[in-house]
Amino acid sequence: MGYKLLKEHYRIGHSVCVTDKGICIGSPFIHDLIIVGLDGAIIKADDGRVNEDLKRYMAEMKADPAKLREVVQAPDTFEASIPVYTYDGGNILEKLCEKPGWPNTTHDGEMMYENTYSTDKRKVVKWAKENAKAGIELAARRVQEIEADLAKMEALVKESEADLEKLEADYNKSNDEVSEGGPLTPN
Repeated sequence: MGYKLLKEHYRIGHSVCVTDKGICIGSPFIHDLIIVGLDGAIIKADDGRVNEDLKRYMAEMKADPAKLREVVQAPDTFEASIPVYTYDGGNILEKLCEKPGWPNTTHDGEMMYENTYSTDKRKVVKWAKENAKAGIELAARRVQEIEADLAKMEALVKESEADLEKLEADYNKSNDEVSEGGPLTPN
């Protein structure tokens, strides 16, 4: 996949990374202003009203769809392969990059955010543990909230059952088969 080649060929000054949506071109705040599929098709176009560079990228890509497809489907080549680490749940992952740190990407196109990628594996293990601990605390707090809500709903069910039981006892059918508008008398 040629995400790096795409950036170079179209002289893209914005960030370029690969996500599950495709190859995203964007800013630090909005990473997917433009999305190009891994097949070279434009998935999301930018109208260029806000930024002249985005307008140029779009014009060049739309002018020659075959070239866009060729660029995206070509393999990227890298001058360096520096190991960096990140985590996914309980797994510490090693990836490669040309240059560590944000706003650079790994060889597979992932943006290396400063709080999720590092050349120091110990730092990443520490982050992963802190994230897991925070997940436990958040989930435990949510379980408590759900249990409190469940207790309230169970009490409401019992109260409604008691109301119905009282109404059935006070106004049973054998005692009072009354049509609409007729008198109702308790047992």
